[in-house]
Parts: sequence; C-alpha cells; structure tokens
Amino acid sequence: MKNKKKVKFRGRNYIITILDDEKIKVDDEVYSPIVIQETKSLFRVSFDDCQFNLELIDGKLYLEGEEIDIEIKPYLKSVENNSIVSQQVKELVVKAPIPGKILQILVKENEHVEKEQLILILEAMKMKNRILAPIGGHITQILVLEGELVPQDHPLIKIES
Repeated sequence: MKNKKKVKFRGRNYIITILDDEKIKVDDEVYSPIVIQETKSLFRVSFDDCQFNLELIDGKLYLEGEEIDIEIKPYLKSVENNSIVSQQVKELVVKAPIPGKILQILVKENEHVEKEQLILILEAMKMKNRILAPIGGHITQILVLEGELVPQDHPLIKIES
C-alpha cells in the first residue's frame, strides 16, 4: 500500500510516498529513515547523513521549527506503530533502533521507570541517541553492557508493565 502526500516546505512542493517496505520516496529519491521518538510530540528522523526534527504542536507539523503543509495522520500512525506501545503490554523488549555503542545505561534491574523516561544512551555515527522507555513499568532485565557494540534491533532492556 502506498500513501502519497503533497508537502509544501520552504516554498517548494514535494511528493512524498510511503512505500510498503517502510522506505520513503521524496519526489524521485528513495530513503530508509530511522525515526526515534524523543518526547510525545518530538521525533528525530535520520537517513544517510541527514538528521532533522519533526514536532507535532496543536495538530500542526513542524520540520526544524517551520510549519509544513501536509496531512499528517497516515505518517503518525506508522511512526506510532513502530515506536509507541500500548500500556496493556505485559513485558516489552526495548530494541536498538540503529546499530551503535552502548554509552550509558541509566537504569537498574527491578527499578521502576515512567513512560518516556531516559533509560539508555546509544552512540551511533558520533551522535548520542537517547533511548526512552516506551511504557511505564519495572526493568526486569538489562541485556547489554556499557561499551558493547550492538546491531540494529538488538534487544537492550526488558520492561514489565
């Protein structure tokens, strides 16, 4: 299924198509973005050598602080499906969104965490990526060590709600 959207940003029109394989086509270029949810309304998007922030404020979408003209519901649904987990989950394994090095583990086993609490810092491409708890609950297991190199989707921490 492809979702095509017309986007106007900085006076230029773009055609964005969400492809079935979670890639995004902007005009004629295809990208594999990595989306990390920083807060409930702020998303960090990176692909190739680019990184930018998308922010949702009062139903409007902002790209690097500038409002963009786009219908956002299909995009947010796909982002939420990948990064937000319902509070009804019994146990969740937080996985590495990108390959990198575990810089700092900020929680301990049996510790209670709140939803969106910073739990780990993962260094990738010389950037510190903040890994937030997608649900509130107790840390049942820490599956990595500081300094460890992990591939994308590697299990990091188990949280039980």
